[in-house]
Amino acid sequence: MSNHTFDELQAKRRLQHEFRAVNEQWVQQYEPLFTHALTLTFNHTKVRRQMMELDPTMCLSAPEMVELYKANMRTFKWQLAKSLYGNAWKRHGIPFVFIPVLEGLGKDQKPHYHCMVGVAKDRGDVFVDRVCSIWNTMPFGGNRIDIQPYISSGWTRYSTKNALFANRENIDWENVLVPQPKSLAE
Repeated sequence: MSNHTFDELQAKRRLQHEFRAVNEQWVQQYEPLFTHALTLTFNHTKVRRQMMELDPTMCLSAPEMVELYKANMRTFKWQLAKSLYGNAWKRHGIPFVFIPVLEGLGKDQKPHYHCMVGVAKDRGDVFVDRVCSIWNTMPFGGNRIDIQPYISSGWTRYSTKNALFANRENIDWENVLVPQPKSLAE
């Protein structure tokens, strides 16, 4: 291996590390608001059935499938927010933090989501039941659901570990819900 190739590899790794660090730092700014860490798996029988209908040669990480995973997550997010707060969370600015990270898009991996979530303390007692009941109704919802209290930034590091490439989005930006900064006029 020539030094030039080694240098290129080192530069690529450095860029990946920097990209991951930026994503992790962005997520960590909301860490004080997180109350729960979720892992939500897909029902791969349902996923494969959909793939066969679309294109039998398609892989789990095909762009069309990624869009379907995101649509599945979008429906879940809105149903969860509505079940926890009704319409009040939008109207009255009740904090609901939701950062989903799509993982498992590499070769021989199974797509799934890791999520950092923040809910009001008075909703914590119903949160687990709501997540489970709603996820199980999703088109691709699987039965492996792991819900833990958010206790450290280790979960953030773990969740963003594959955020290495700008062309392979891991943070599901379309489904992120975070508090909006106050305007200067307020």
